[in-house]
Amino acid sequence: MLSSNAGQRMFDRWSRAGVLLVRSMEQNEILSEKILRPVAEAHTLCAFLALRGRRYRGELMVVGRAVNGWKEISPIEMSSPDRRRQFVNAAGSVQNDQCPMQWVLDSWGNERGYNTARSAFWRVIKDVVHSCATETESDWPSHLVWSNLYKVAPSEGGNPSGWLQQVQFEGCKALLKLEIESFAPARLLFLTGWAWAAPFLAESDVSPTQHGTHVQAKGHWPVGERRSNVVVASHPQGKPHREWVCEVLAAFGATPAPAA
Repeated sequence: MLSSNAGQRMFDRWSRAGVLLVRSMEQNEILSEKILRPVAEAHTLCAFLALRGRRYRGELMVVGRAVNGWKEISPIEMSSPDRRRQFVNAAGSVQNDQCPMQWVLDSWGNERGYNTARSAFWRVIKDVVHSCATETESDWPSHLVWSNLYKVAPSEGGNPSGWLQQVQFEGCKALLKLEIESFAPARLLFLTGWAWAAPFLAESDVSPTQHGTHVQAKGHWPVGERRSNVVVASHPQGKPHREWVCEVLAAFGATPAPAA
């Protein structure tokens, strides 16, 4: 017979699993009905759902502006509720039981196509992860959650236009809030610049701050009884790598890991 404490722990685990399942369904519904449906008249686009690494334990969640090429969806698919939902369900699945963030390592050093090793975005994240998570070793992407402000972008790459940002904004804002509540990161890093992130941070106490050259805002995002430590930094493209990383880690109160 289970003790009362053991029974309570089992009940808590079941309750937590149930909450995560409901939130996952809510995320899919928001992407399908509040983001994809309003852009059904657009050209072929790509759509994105946040990815959680297999070894993520709440250490770090990173947020970019928009995905630069991802799973494509056509106007025909976007105009049909059933096909939208089929697309969203497929977008959130992972083949061969693989870590959803494995693609970052698989693309590292690619000679053809997208090379994550040449991306300032992924190079700085690698160093931040090594300083914020323990035992990262070679599988560092598996320790983080990756998301973007805007979930739909042009299929050929690049950030969404002003119109495309406007029509999906409310859905993207609701989806980001749900993601943060579901993943409950101790540290939440926006690699977007303050101008891009500010409209999404109205429910937080994040505000602009003078913290070096690259950190543009700091604060907290409430997650239940806890708070995520939030840092908003400039996009790292063209910035001094080590300087950018050290400023972000100092804003988080973390110590930089030795340079690789």
